[in-house]
Amino acid sequence: MSSADTKAVVQDFFAAANANDLERMLGLVTDDVAIHTQIPGIAPGLEGFRAFMSVYFSAFPEQRVEVHELIAEGDRVVARHTHHVTQGGEFAGLPPSGKRAVVDGLELFRIEDGRIAEMWHHDDLLGLLQQLGAIPAPGGAAV
Repeated sequence: MSSADTKAVVQDFFAAANANDLERMLGLVTDDVAIHTQIPGIAPGLEGFRAFMSVYFSAFPEQRVEVHELIAEGDRVVARHTHHVTQGGEFAGLPPSGKRAVVDGLELFRIEDGRIAEMWHHDDLLGLLQQLGAIPAPGGAAV
């Protein structure tokens, strides 16, 4: 696949995320997709991916991912992005708050036969928890 083709897979992935379309996202990953994330307890495969995305969509039903940059080389694509979310469900033990948060992130995807086979997920979860009020910001200041 060309760099343009691998980028297109990732663009489709984020477009499906922005549409809250989990079924479309599942069609963009391999059956044995591996998710490398800071979030504990995420198993490999479609059911693990479904669980991973369900946590996100349940906690933040109002969300949008703004992709700033995609860089592709070989079968890898890096995405630099920002999540714009509103907490409408439980997250990390926090009840729904209606709070809005802006979270920067990087993801690395490995594309295999036109689908995502691996995903390294790294979002600013500390910043997210600070914005939701679960963890004080440095110096005790509100974020």
